[in-house]
Amino acid sequence: MNLSHILGHCILLAGLSFESPAAVLKGIIKPAIQDKQIFLYVFHGDQLKLVDSTRSEKGKFQFKSSDSGFPVGMYRVGTGFSSSSTLVLGKENISLETDGKDWETAKLSGSDDIDLFLKYRSLNKQMNIEMRIIDEKYRNLLPLAQKERVKFEAEVAKLKIRLDSILGNQQVKFVDWTKKGKPEYFTKVLKMLVNESVDSPEQFITESQINDPELLRSDVWESKVNSFMQKFGGSEIEKWVMLGNNLVAMAKPGSEARDVMLRVVAKAFQPLEQNGSNAAYLTAKQYALEFPGAASTEFLKGFNPGPPSEGEMAPEIELADREGKLVKLSSLRGKVVLIDFWASWCGPCRHENPTVVKAYNRFEPKGFTIFSVSLDQSKDKWLSAIAKDGLIWNNHVSDLKGWQSAGSAAYKVNSIPATFLVDKEGRIIAKNLRGPALEEKLQELLGP
Repeated sequence: MNLSHILGHCILLAGLSFESPAAVLKGIIKPAIQDKQIFLYVFHGDQLKLVDSTRSEKGKFQFKSSDSGFPVGMYRVGTGFSSSSTLVLGKENISLETDGKDWETAKLSGSDDIDLFLKYRSLNKQMNIEMRIIDEKYRNLLPLAQKERVKFEAEVAKLKIRLDSILGNQQVKFVDWTKKGKPEYFTKVLKMLVNESVDSPEQFITESQINDPELLRSDVWESKVNSFMQKFGGSEIEKWVMLGNNLVAMAKPGSEARDVMLRVVAKAFQPLEQNGSNAAYLTAKQYALEFPGAASTEFLKGFNPGPPSEGEMAPEIELADREGKLVKLSSLRGKVVLIDFWASWCGPCRHENPTVVKAYNRFEPKGFTIFSVSLDQSKDKWLSAIAKDGLIWNNHVSDLKGWQSAGSAAYKVNSIPATFLVDKEGRIIAKNLRGPALEEKLQELLGP
């Protein structure tokens, strides 16, 4: 063959494209289940999204990637959400064997990621057993809490030492596994679960992690964000909200990262509902607005709307005053109004009353007034507390139904004292101002 023929043959070969074979997930169900529908889901933060489905044939099934491999990530495969096994898929062929009754303990093989995942799964299983034992021991100790307090606290301290040891052992394992650096994907996932001793929020969760499509295809985000909030938020609601908003802001609007961050941050905010914050609901509402659809509508239903937020119009309240005459909150439009939920039996409310009286005396001539909503049930005790504490303004209302008050229901008040500062147009501009903070805000609005 002459040189021209050789060159022509090389050029022909260069023009051909060689496709890499697709990756395959092969499954076996023993004993064989004939014609059973099998689903493949991929993790998307806190969600599972359906990727594909097939039917078993003589107990066997398989899923094939559309190109040279599945998008690397964590998946679940099984007959449904609850009857499925978690696994890692990528470019390698994976084998699964299950009895069809306990998918979570399915035998898996085929890749380094699978091998590391199985070590992780085994550790978690053992941890869950030990955690249940600790929980059961704690519940058995509860009767001692009132009778033998010292003994109760000593035994609880022992349980805490045991718990810390279990969690510490988990972290040692995680660190050891991640130091090896292989396999690349599940090592990266485990690094998200290592409680690093970092000093800044920016290092604990980075923008690159949030926008990493492979990490988004994992189930670690709820745990990671919860740890983040507890580590850097402390007991300050405002700090939690700021931290959560910063995480959301690092994800581009409309992106998969934004979808995941809005959901997991909303869930992380839910404990704040106990302190009257509706940050969780507002974040879930933002998610529903940015990603409209049945899933986001259903997600929003799981959140308590909570008290009205700053910037919203103050809901109307119409209740009877001390003489039984109905008084509307809106009748005070044109003034800056402090809506004050309180009761004669509420110690913290009574303690705060001198501050409220001082603010009223100072700013009433400038256009400030107070609309006091009592959650009392006894009219005599209500009126007595008004007189004793020197609450000299006119607008005292109550339906004497305690926590069933229509006023507290309108504002989702579940603890008192609770206050809402309303501007002259009837819009809420601040909530739960205490001590000097109330006078500082009024001075800002009405002058010294």
